[in-house]
Order: sequence, then C-alpha cells, then structure tokens
Amino acid sequence: MEDRIREQWEINAESFTDLIAGIGTPHHRQILNPCVEELLGDVKDKKLLDAGCGEGYLARYYAKKGALVTAVDLSQHLIETSKKLTEMEDVSVDYRVANICHLDSISNNEFDIILSNLVLLNIPCLDDAFREFYRILRRGGYLVFSIVHPAFNFYGPGSWEMGEKNPDTGRREGVYFKVDRYFDEKEFKRYWTTRKGDKFPAAISFFHRTLSTYLNTLIASGFNLIAFREPLPIIRDPFFEREERIPFFAVCKAEKR
Repeated sequence: MEDRIREQWEINAESFTDLIAGIGTPHHRQILNPCVEELLGDVKDKKLLDAGCGEGYLARYYAKKGALVTAVDLSQHLIETSKKLTEMEDVSVDYRVANICHLDSISNNEFDIILSNLVLLNIPCLDDAFREFYRILRRGGYLVFSIVHPAFNFYGPGSWEMGEKNPDTGRREGVYFKVDRYFDEKEFKRYWTTRKGDKFPAAISFFHRTLSTYLNTLIASGFNLIAFREPLPIIRDPFFEREERIPFFAVCKAEKR
C-alpha cells in the first residue's frame, strides 16, 4: 500500500507543484489557510512538524514566521522540489522523506506543534498516523489537521449537481449537493485537474471515513480535542458560491494530554 501511494505522488509531483504554485489554490488561501493559522497561533521558536508537506509552501511560510520547521513527505520528488524552492527563499527547513505512519527517524516528545494539512484523507493508516503524532509531540503540544469535509466530499461518495457556468467566475453554479453511502468507508480514486483544466497524470487515492471515525480515532490515540472548525471563505465572492452554502473543509486542533 505504501509503495502504491508513494508512486501516485511521484507521478503527480510536477502537476501538484504547478497547481500549488508556491501559494496554494484560492480554496487554500481564502478558506483553509486562515483557519489553520488561527488555530496554530504563535509559532515563533516552536518546533513544528509539517506532516505531509507536499511542495513545502506551508513549511516555508511558518519558517518565515519564526518556527523551527521539519517537513516530511512520502514523495522523494516532492521533497527535492521543496528543497529547491526553499533555497530560493531566506528560510531554513529540515526536509526528510518519511511516511507519517512510521516516523522512525523522529524521537519521542520532539515537537511542540504538528501540522497535517489535507493529508490524512489520502492515507490508509489513520490510526497509525495519530499514534505517531501523539508519540512525537511533547506533553501539552498540539496537533492541527485539516481534511476535506467527509460529509460533503466530492473526492468520496458525494458530488454536486451542477447548473450553468457563471461567465464572471468561470465556475458552474451548484444546484444541490448529493451524497449517499456515507457510512461506507472505502477507498476512492479521483483525478485532480491542473490550472489549465487537464487531468493529473495519475489518479489519487482518497480514503473516505466518517467524521466520527476521524474524531474517535483521534481521541482513542490519547488526544484531547480542543477545537473543531468548518471554515467559511474569508471574503464574499461569487467564486465561492458553493463553499458559502456547505463546508468544504474540516479542521481540528487537539492537545497531547
């Protein structure tokens, strides 16, 4: 399973890097990232692990905020890209190729903060990841993780019934969101699209889980849930017509007891 997931991201690494473009998509910038930053709080001089860093744009961002950042990803290609991009900026990040479900190179109680941004829905080993996060956090440290909202996840069992394309936004308007078999937890394979609208080279695995599975697994791993958010766009814009009606993301903050 690990090799299969790694191969997906190795094949898609260039397309993913182009999509993120060093700053994230509009959904990242206007919905998700402000919520994540609020929950993280002041990161200055804190040891922060970016668990599943992709091309590293959040690792670089929080390093500029004064965090002591280590960033890991399963993809060698993405880690190499992250290093190259970081060399172009006046920041320092310790990048490593690693599986977040088996962080053998990281000692117990090493980090103050763990950020796992839109990663846990792409891995089959949720319980292992939470146990590893708990192990490597210091007591009183906290984890902030985000996922696409399981109840409204078009990478899983749901989808929008679409209307006509809005010529001003370039997006089709949503008629309603339809979902079925929400309790069937299983793997889906979906293609992302590039900024030009082309398919990524390979399909990406998404592991649909109920919201209760995420939260109960988190708690069973020893964490204390202290915040749960379903963020809205921070700006009023017709582009986000759908995202103002139902939550696109879910974000949690949990503390190591």
